[in-house]
Amino acid sequence: MAEDRLTEVLERYEAVIGLEIHTEITATNTKMFCGCPVAFGGEPNTRVCPVCLGLPGALPVPNEAAIEWTVLAGLATDCDIALWSQFHRKQYFYPDMPKDYQISQYDLPFCSGGEIEVEVDGQGVAERIDLDGRVAFEGPTPVPEDGGYRTRIGITRIHLEEDTGKMIHVGGSEGRISGATHSLVDFNRAGTPLMELVSEPDMRTPEEARRFAQKLRSIWLALGISDCSMEEGSMRVDANVSVRPRGASELGTKSEVKNMNSFKALHDALAYEIVRQAEALDAGGCVVQETRHWDATARRTSTLRSKEEAHDYRYFPEPDMVPFSFDPEWIDGLADRLPELPDARRDRYMAEFGLPKHDASILSADLQMACFFEEAVGIAGADRARQVANWMLGELAARLNADSVEIGESRVTSAMVAELVGLVEEGAISSKQAKEVFAEMADSGDAPGAIVEARGMKQVSDASAIEEVVRRVLEASPDKVASYRAGKTGLLGFFVGQVMREMRGQGNPQVVSETVVRILSE
Repeated sequence: MAEDRLTEVLERYEAVIGLEIHTEITATNTKMFCGCPVAFGGEPNTRVCPVCLGLPGALPVPNEAAIEWTVLAGLATDCDIALWSQFHRKQYFYPDMPKDYQISQYDLPFCSGGEIEVEVDGQGVAERIDLDGRVAFEGPTPVPEDGGYRTRIGITRIHLEEDTGKMIHVGGSEGRISGATHSLVDFNRAGTPLMELVSEPDMRTPEEARRFAQKLRSIWLALGISDCSMEEGSMRVDANVSVRPRGASELGTKSEVKNMNSFKALHDALAYEIVRQAEALDAGGCVVQETRHWDATARRTSTLRSKEEAHDYRYFPEPDMVPFSFDPEWIDGLADRLPELPDARRDRYMAEFGLPKHDASILSADLQMACFFEEAVGIAGADRARQVANWMLGELAARLNADSVEIGESRVTSAMVAELVGLVEEGAISSKQAKEVFAEMADSGDAPGAIVEARGMKQVSDASAIEEVVRRVLEASPDKVASYRAGKTGLLGFFVGQVMREMRGQGNPQVVSETVVRILSE
């Protein structure tokens, strides 16, 4: 497998990776240049009109909200916002593009020159190490606490365009035309506002590319731009990758890789392509500039088509729309709308709640998880924030993965988690019992307190009640009591077990143990 050879290849070659991340702006509810609704699914070709179908005489009207969301994205990623911009026509023919051109942006995008910082933990460091065991290039800053590093990735531009329709190749594998008996076209998606971010070629490993894409997704979700569903295609990532011998300054010939519908697919496709290109050079061959298709089943890339250059698209200014001129005060007003972004939220969780960096990073990266966490902490109290985080990242996360649902679709609510934490912290149930309650809670949607009551699980923590049972158990085993007092302290577990059995498992284990030790020491 390519992943197995990746580290060895990167000892001899340096990979140069840039990403193009396309995100549908689903927050607008309508298309980029017409009023047709934006939504996933639906009967084919039912969400169309003369404008998005490119019928003669239909004129585009730009979606103001989509432009605002794009500028917000630029502000959130430290981009410069252009005070003067315009749309261009990008000429090319695909069956899923009804006008035979795409209204996009070329040399005058809304946003340019930004950057974001990504962190790679210890597990991803191997891809960055050279033969001497040093970080293989200048730039990254070590992060000693987790054995990783952080590095800045530049953003060339963020521009706005309209999405194409969707081709359905009937009988083809992995959605490809190869092997298909016929193809269908659905124009429902055509004209959807599509925000494209083009990165600088600053990434050197597949793991950095994965972390960059994940970081952007968390920022877009925090802004509310899109649902960013890679499975449904509202966030799509294309990767440009080349390799060059270590120490070389000239860039190698790049390939563009498409059809990566998950972050794992992005990493694995890049790993394969880096190894493929290196092997071609090792064999005395060359790398051809082309677009390649990632086949997740075969775990390999294959040739799709030759790669177009900018001049092939014959860009020219869109004649049906005037250029845009932005007032600096308008941009400042949008900046005031920026919410708390994931990095700032992570730092706040660490400072305010004392969460470990790993936990804070996971909770802050997903907006739904962050809202759930803060709601639960608001009910349980800030002093129980770590316990809330533990339940969310442990039992709840495992259940969400098993059920393949988002946190907002789970029967478990933030109030339930807060109540469950309270029951454990107040000694009403043990940690072991709490796991049983959680499983029932996730299945039925019943509140933890009601489950505890119905099952008769509530712990007895009253010291006097427990002492009465302890004395009765000890009186029934005088020989073992004598042995314990003679030095066989391992018998403590026996006594605690007998007391718990007498109390049908409802005794607070900590109080029981403390009471047994105290009485045996008398």
